[in-house]
Amino acid sequence: MNPTDEPDGVERALTGLRRVVVPVAAGLLLLLAIAVGDAAETAAARAAGTTRVSATVLGTTAGPGPVDVGWTDDRGVVRTATVTVGGRVAPGRTVGLWVGPDGDPAAPEHPTEVRTAGILRSATVLVVGGFGLVAVYAAAGVAGRARAAGRLDREWRAVEARWRELPRG
Repeated sequence: MNPTDEPDGVERALTGLRRVVVPVAAGLLLLLAIAVGDAAETAAARAAGTTRVSATVLGTTAGPGPVDVGWTDDRGVVRTATVTVGGRVAPGRTVGLWVGPDGDPAAPEHPTEVRTAGILRSATVLVVGGFGLVAVYAAAGVAGRARAAGRLDREWRAVEARWRELPRG
């Protein structure tokens, strides 16, 4: 194999970009979309007068049903309440809990609007970021193919020059 048959450094970098960097960036984009959606939900709920806190499960439940939870409010006071959970939970597990302005557990006034705000913000991040990743992936592919085609063209020109030098016979 001729040493010039090997891809050059730029071709290897473009291949690495397509095989490693873009998939990793896609994973990070997904995490970013989740975080942005969560922040949008929290902002929408706060606008409606509720706040999400992390509560620690104090009791045990075998399935969906009431369980005691505890959390620390904004003033540093430890509070407890009995809330309904959607599945089996063990003591010490952390669950999200919406509390109203008075500090008692309360669902957001318009939970669908809160959830929709998070979904729309996440979808926006995924669509815009996805288009960006597709553009980078495609550009790297086009650049890599153009670079390889240029290298192949130079090699064929060199071979053609040698063929012209051979005696005809």
